Amino acid sequence: MIDLYKILGIKRSARRKEVHKAYRKQAKKAHPDGGGTDEAFNQLVVAYSVLSDEGRRAHYDQTGEVELPQPDNLDGGAIEIIAEKLGLIIHAEQDLAALDIGTLIERAIQDDIAARKASVAHQQRAGERLVRLRARAKRKAEGEGDLVARVLDWHEVAIQGQIKKNEVIIGNLERALVILEDYSFIDEATAEPSEDVVEALHDILVSLDELAAILNTSPSRAEAMPKEAEPTAFG
Repeated sequence: MIDLYKILGIKRSARRKEVHKAYRKQAKKAHPDGGGTDEAFNQLVVAYSVLSDEGRRAHYDQTGEVELPQPDNLDGGAIEIIAEKLGLIIHAEQDLAALDIGTLIERAIQDDIAARKASVAHQQRAGERLVRLRARAKRKAEGEGDLVARVLDWHEVAIQGQIKKNEVIIGNLERALVILEDYSFIDEATAEPSEDVVEALHDILVSLDELAAILNTSPSRAEAMPKEAEPTAFG
């Protein structure tokens, strides 16, 4: 069993403030950029996430098990989808600055929705064919049990199950899109200026050009100042 308290270097009676302080201190040494390893840093993150959460800490103290965080709302399905898409971005090993993260996730979810809706349409058409096939399937002789009818029943249950499953997933995907509307993944430091800012900068540059033109075509200060009269023979 991993001793999370030992990883952070704190006592079991440590308060949340002490947990936070210990994490910040250990993070500098455990991080790969500071000479640590990925494994050590990951263990530190787990230790901090568990011991800084009262519920997960109590569960760990009682059982010694590290409980994974669970969504505490009704958007569990949508959150799982967002987690999956963000996980793909995290492990893509590409420069985040070169990725339009928000657009990538949105397109991926929209593609999933389109694929699920196409699957529902296919299953619905299959259900219609099943109904027609059931009407045509007739047993030639009397007997106990109708094997073909039972098989058709099985297919009908499977088709309806697939339709229901896809409809639930579509709902979660659409909910994920709504949740993501409240988030932006743009790096403010590298974000392109808005059109209003661009127009304002353009006006300033035009004004500066006009001012430069005026200064270049006007006499210099020295030339504009009247010259003192040179002394003459008459003084």
